[in-house]
Amino acid sequence: MLKMARRIFIDTSPTAINGKRKKKPHYVYDGEKIFEVNKLTKLKDVDEVFIDTLFPEIYEEVLELLKRDIKVYLLKDTRMLKKLRLENSMKKSDVNDAVILSKISRDGFRALTIQEMEKKVKLWPLINRYELLSKRIKTLKIWINRDGYDYELENTVRLMEKDKENVAKKIVDSLSNNAIYKEACRMLGVRDSVELAILTVELPLHLPITRLKGLLGFTPNKNEKRYDHELKKHVAGFAVNLYLNTKRHVNVLDKAVEIVNCLPKEKAIYKLELMTLKTLRKAYLLTTNNQISNNPTGR
Repeated sequence: MLKMARRIFIDTSPTAINGKRKKKPHYVYDGEKIFEVNKLTKLKDVDEVFIDTLFPEIYEEVLELLKRDIKVYLLKDTRMLKKLRLENSMKKSDVNDAVILSKISRDGFRALTIQEMEKKVKLWPLINRYELLSKRIKTLKIWINRDGYDYELENTVRLMEKDKENVAKKIVDSLSNNAIYKEACRMLGVRDSVELAILTVELPLHLPITRLKGLLGFTPNKNEKRYDHELKKHVAGFAVNLYLNTKRHVNVLDKAVEIVNCLPKEKAIYKLELMTLKTLRKAYLLTTNNQISNNPTGR
């Protein structure tokens, strides 16, 4: 007699271990009861784990589960939770969301892989440091240029910018063999871009372009201030660099030249942001379709 795989459904929390203010556990539903865990690696006698959100704080825990031959599936579109809450007249809560996950078909999830999670575990500390350095440098420059503070801060800024360049190089080098990143660079006519590398890793490119636009705040009158501000900064950073390179007559795409020459600066950068997002999505689809064509059996 075949043994049934034991499945559990988890409403994950980024503060289960290191919450700055209040720790909130992961809520787990096993088909019968709800229980709490602070670490996913404490789960036992489990074959399949279905989660709603993949927070950077749980990258290492998910990787350990995968290495223990436990299959981990991530919800493709979190809007499904809201839809099923409304259909079942359930209030929004962590407990209810764990239960609702169990009502979503397997097609609504995507399998995470060891290779994918190893890459995320390796890159997340670098990305985190890159973003922190960017914020600190911006703050110090404001103090120097706008507020008139000196205190030899300019030398500090130079050292931090050098550190930031080194971190950026490490991120780009880590993505040098990534098919999606390489295709996006080719399509956008750039060689190396840390912003594009970060977006390749962190953006949920399996989502349709309309969802990606909503995630980054590009949908008018929707998600106002409730979008991913960090990812939006990376899209904006890449678009600004593309705009400046075009103005400097650096070899760039004809489409970028047309946008920059025909529109005012703000509108041009907005168009370049959308072009970047659409190109990343196309690169993802092309790469995924090529992988399927080259390996139709999935082996």
